[in-house]
Amino acid sequence: MSTPSPGVRPREIAVLAGIVLLEALALAVAGLRLVWTLLFEQPLTVGGTVFLVLVLLGGALWLLHVGRGLWRGFRWPRAAALVVQLFVLVLALPLLQAGQWALGLVLAAPAVVVLLLLFRPAVLAWTSRTVR
Repeated sequence: MSTPSPGVRPREIAVLAGIVLLEALALAVAGLRLVWTLLFEQPLTVGGTVFLVLVLLGGALWLLHVGRGLWRGFRWPRAAALVVQLFVLVLALPLLQAGQWALGLVLAAPAVVVLLLLFRPAVLAWTSRTVR
């Protein structure tokens, strides 16, 4: 596959940014679900639930920023996306080993795709540009 011209965004970037943005959406939905629990249900602990809401919503905002950076062709989001996907795999592998295939694959499959796409030549070329 040839490297696209400098002004043309590779398709791999669209897939990569799309997956990262879907992960951000999933974190936001989980955080908002916990806000619902705080407001209308009985959480196990209020302090722990508030902390988890802040972590999930902060992670969603961070992944949103990472996806936007990848889309625009910056270099720094590659490392951030790599670390996040490794953490997702750390969560997915025990689920797969415990026989919870559906949830394990839902977590692992996008992470593996992102890890593979991060090292494609077109992605490296797009995210190493000197002109934005």
